[in-house]
Amino acid sequence: MPELTVAMPAYNTGRYIGEAIESVLRQEGVDFELVVVDDGSADDTVRVVRGFPSPRIRLIENGARRGIAHCHNVVLERSTAPFLAHVDSDDLILPGALRKLVAAVRSAPRVGQAYCHYCPVDQNGQITDEALRRHRTFLLAQRGPGFDYRRGLLVHGMVVNPLRTYRREVFGVVGRFDERLRYAVDYDMALRIAERYDLALVPEFLYCQRIHDTNMTEGLRLQALRSWWTRAAIMRRRLRPGSGLLGRRPAAVYGLMLLGLLYALGIPRVARAARLTP
Repeated sequence: MPELTVAMPAYNTGRYIGEAIESVLRQEGVDFELVVVDDGSADDTVRVVRGFPSPRIRLIENGARRGIAHCHNVVLERSTAPFLAHVDSDDLILPGALRKLVAAVRSAPRVGQAYCHYCPVDQNGQITDEALRRHRTFLLAQRGPGFDYRRGLLVHGMVVNPLRTYRREVFGVVGRFDERLRYAVDYDMALRIAERYDLALVPEFLYCQRIHDTNMTEGLRLQALRSWWTRAAIMRRRLRPGSGLLGRRPAAVYGLMLLGLLYALGIPRVARAARLTP
């Protein structure tokens, strides 16, 4: 039995999935399998996956599009490794990523999920030095020493990035991925895990998130607002009467939701001036 199952849901990513798979297969220091779940692709995604002879790879075909949550749950059902990681089929992971993320989850019994820093790359997998500098400055400012990831989940949702590594046993406690959700499936799971476990940050840039035409069809402001609306709906549903969410009372949660809206609208100065820091 492998120590780690890497789940890679895929939908019409034939152009990129080969590079994504190669970046996983180059990982060392951890015994893993790669489970690709094709979610009804209409391009050559399945052909590309079948072109890899590695015995580490398993391909599961849904036959029709079922959604990202269903793909995650299929992997939960068909794997037995004690740790799981999710890698998007159009992105890249850097050398040592899986070994370091598994080590972070192993570091303490209270850690249920680990995450890392990431950098955006273009369609060709490239990034300029200036773009990397700006992104690094932004992330380190948001996730510096003493970063409160629970508060970050409520304001920005930003700790939920593409490379997520879990301790399998947490799903027996918090449940499976919610197949009713179309967006923010992983955010919903992070909220549920953070209620009962710790989340561990590996403060290194170990993931490259590809920015291309198919995930930039909306303006950045519209994307931010849609993301906030989806997160807010999930948070309202997860609020418990009297006890709130993530250790904060309902009033504080709603205050942080408002703060997140101001950031989504691109007016952080107003947010800071309002002192909305419950």
